[in-house]
Amino acid sequence: MTRPIRTLTIISLSHLVNDWYSLLIPPAIPLLKAVYHLSYVQSGVLVSTPYIVSAVLQTYIAYMAEKKAKRVLALKLGFLTLSLSFIVFYFSNSFLFMVLSALFIGIGLSIYHPQGMGLLANVFKTQKGMALGVNGIGGAIGFFLAPVSMGYLLSRFGLKAFLIVAVPGFLIVAILMLCKQEEKPLSITLKHAFSKELILVGFVAMVSPFFSRGISAFLPAYFYSKGQNILDANLMASVMLFAGIIAQPLGGKFSDKFGRKGVIFVSYILMALFLVLFLIFPNLVLLFLLGFVTSVSIPVRHALAAEVGGKSMNTNIAVSYTMVMVGASIAPILIGFLIDNFGFNIAFGINTVIALGGAFLLFFVKPRNQVLTN
Repeated sequence: MTRPIRTLTIISLSHLVNDWYSLLIPPAIPLLKAVYHLSYVQSGVLVSTPYIVSAVLQTYIAYMAEKKAKRVLALKLGFLTLSLSFIVFYFSNSFLFMVLSALFIGIGLSIYHPQGMGLLANVFKTQKGMALGVNGIGGAIGFFLAPVSMGYLLSRFGLKAFLIVAVPGFLIVAILMLCKQEEKPLSITLKHAFSKELILVGFVAMVSPFFSRGISAFLPAYFYSKGQNILDANLMASVMLFAGIIAQPLGGKFSDKFGRKGVIFVSYILMALFLVLFLIFPNLVLLFLLGFVTSVSIPVRHALAAEVGGKSMNTNIAVSYTMVMVGASIAPILIGFLIDNFGFNIAFGINTVIALGGAFLLFFVKPRNQVLTN
């Protein structure tokens, strides 16, 4: 196995486990609500807290890891933190302690994306969209497996599932020992990462996570409220996430050929369309299509960010991904509040406005060099 392929394999597997971890709390919301008498707003806080922490920390962590050439070490520490944090989450016996545990989960989640994708962007300099799309398969499988595996573990072991899910993180730490990718320190300053163009791309990028996390965080609860048991509710919710396994590599490849901006624009318009159709005619086929068009733009936004800000690809992606985490952190709290007060359909429906707004915002992203024309 050549070094680039080995790096892509290890980083993609790490992506799978990282994104799996990022969605392990939503499948447990029905049980957490029953055991701890939580509202949907409180449930949204538990989902959002890791994303908020990640939004705050990841740009600085990426900057330091790139500056000191310690990206692989940062990845190891991130997965170690994730595993330990889910153990602590299990032993939390109140809403307050669960929030504190979620803070540590957020520290772990703040590390993978800039480091992993930055490594790939450096290795696959002329095929970023392809490499990030393949890497996206790992993340999409992780998203898909989260409700499937957690639904099974919760149905079999209850909340002790949070102890069991600590194991894969420890395994990834061991596998990362095989990642021997050469790194060189970069003479960069943090302020150079925050260009106007990159910030604008970040606002565009935050649309899809707001959309997807606002819906996927409560899909198990949505199906549970309609009479499904905890396992079936999570299996049905996984249909939306399964689509990303197919969509992400296609999105990355299409963006290499047709341009980043066009792929993202079409994705956002179709997100709004299929969400409206799903709310009117709820079925698993439309849910799959909704997941597909939502996932298509994921690797594209990262490739776009990597190209906008120059040589500091880790930090470029981190700035963009900070905005991604902002969108992901706002959505569960807001959607939870709307569900408590207006029900699922109105709460989910607000995402149509977000998607159309993101498509409109793309008109203000001006092509620069090869940023949008690859």
